[in-house]
Amino acid sequence: MKLITYAGGTILTGDHVAEALLGYVTAHSRGEESIAVDIKVLESDGSTRTHTLVLGPATELDVADVAEESLAGEIELFPLPVFPPARVLAVEESSAQTEAEAELHDADFNEAVEEIDQGSDGRR
Repeated sequence: MKLITYAGGTILTGDHVAEALLGYVTAHSRGEESIAVDIKVLESDGSTRTHTLVLGPATELDVADVAEESLAGEIELFPLPVFPPARVLAVEESSAQTEAEAELHDADFNEAVEEIDQGSDGRR
């Protein structure tokens, strides 16, 4: 079981759910959109209830182990959330000119590093 601190509150859920949330937030932290994800949470009375979390670029999760061992049937109690696929907005094709420019910049960088290694900064 994992205790997740999120938006000023805490929720208790299964290990796999917490790992999935962390993985999704980490992989998509550079996006510009927020998404809503439903997860099962253990309530204080021992029941489970679905909570909706809004995850976005600024989402901060603190995940901690709870003192107890994993609950029997934890995977059945806390199914993995379904995350929407990441949207690809654009893919830029490389061009010969771009590759040539990159090679030129690589050569300049390598030359500058070599000058630093030799104790010279190229100034006279």
